[in-house]
Amino acid sequence: MVLDGLEFIGVEVDELANRSVKRGEEAIISSENSRVKVLVIPTNEELMIARDTYEIVSHEAVATA
Repeated sequence: MVLDGLEFIGVEVDELANRSVKRGEEAIISSENSRVKVLVIPTNEELMIARDTYEIVSHEAVATA
């Protein structure tokens, strides 16, 4: 899991809550004893990559014109 090894800073995951999260849903998955709140935040990584690429290419086209 992505959070493995973070117990030293107080991260404790509620495994049942983690398994219950549906795709595209925001949720808190930290246990009640966790010193750190852990949330699942859905993202559209492909869209962000496309937007970042467009921005980079657009700036480079303007700079070389």
